[in-house]
Amino acid sequence: MTYVLNDYVAMVSDERRTGAYVRALQCLVRPDSVVLDLGTGFGFFAVLAARLGAKHVYAVDPNDAISLGPELARDNGVSDRVTFFHADSRDISLPERANVLVEDVRGVLPYHADRVRLLCDARHRLLTPNARVVAERDHLFAAPVRARPDWSSDRRVLQDGAFGVSLEAIARRTADAWRRGRIAPDQVLFGAESIGSIELATVQSPNFEGIAAWTVPAAARIDGFTVWFDAELAGGERFSTAPGPAQAVHGSSYFPLREPIEVLPGDGLRFRFVGIQGGSDYTWIWECGCRRGADAAWTPGPRQSSIGATLLASRRLASQSQEHVPTLGEGGCRLQRATALIDGIRESREIAAALAATAACGFRDKDQAFAWLVRVLRNLEVGHEPQTEVEPRDIA
Repeated sequence: MTYVLNDYVAMVSDERRTGAYVRALQCLVRPDSVVLDLGTGFGFFAVLAARLGAKHVYAVDPNDAISLGPELARDNGVSDRVTFFHADSRDISLPERANVLVEDVRGVLPYHADRVRLLCDARHRLLTPNARVVAERDHLFAAPVRARPDWSSDRRVLQDGAFGVSLEAIARRTADAWRRGRIAPDQVLFGAESIGSIELATVQSPNFEGIAAWTVPAAARIDGFTVWFDAELAGGERFSTAPGPAQAVHGSSYFPLREPIEVLPGDGLRFRFVGIQGGSDYTWIWECGCRRGADAAWTPGPRQSSIGATLLASRRLASQSQEHVPTLGEGGCRLQRATALIDGIRESREIAAALAATAACGFRDKDQAFAWLVRVLRNLEVGHEPQTEVEPRDIA
């Protein structure tokens, strides 16, 4: 998921989430604090940390929203103590290690994109051994739910077709499609159960597995499960994405069952939930088992996986295997040729002309080559990261 500017505004505007972070930062920031803001967006927490008296703040984000950071720092009188890096944090080095880390690189769930790998890399290269973290741990919970009426309507359309068109092929793919959204409290059938926690100061594995179990208190029809997290921050601060009026901006997730389950009082219910990172995204696996009465055997349900609803061509799927043997296509040839031409001497127009003259690159003309070059330079060119207006510190 790529955030746009309004996403960052919505996160800052969420008083429950942002207020908890502000109070946690107030507990940690001291005059000798060197703060790393990982996934800074437009720099809100970076500027706040500087205003709280931090010695220096390093703010990092590959998103273009960071280009607003220097202006935000200047407007708040802290531009001399905040350095911005428009980059993936794994691609930078700092002139000094930070002793405070602030980050909210979550999605709807705390296991999101490359978050764990970013945290591991930061601990290894960018933080002091005793660095304090603002976000200390995330606790995951699950509960059985009824589907939202609009989601049930979507399912009926797929099953019945629309305007005479059969949608069976789409229905087969979306049977295991999980959703991001907000679950109303009255959709939650009975109590939440913990499925695990992530210790953010020490986490190593990006993968996750948790199991929750219930003894059914009342007859119900279960359409799926919702999963959310409670965040625990420094100083005892907390916020939650649990269904209800206090739900934080992240929202919650819904994992449907292929077929609803009817349960009776005294039945047992078990939910297994697994997250496996592949590339920069997660595959979610879930299954629900049921036991009819306290003495009956467990009846496992089907194992469901979000990979079935992921629209990946077979070639792209194969490329994610460790045994895949890659070969350069047109895009690879373009990058290979471009990196060979970027020598610190040639101008962009000269590089574009050379690219257009290389048949393997497949450009129609110099203008098309130049437009492509402009798009990729952000990831290739060292000096493209926006900096504060003060003399930039050396970057190894």
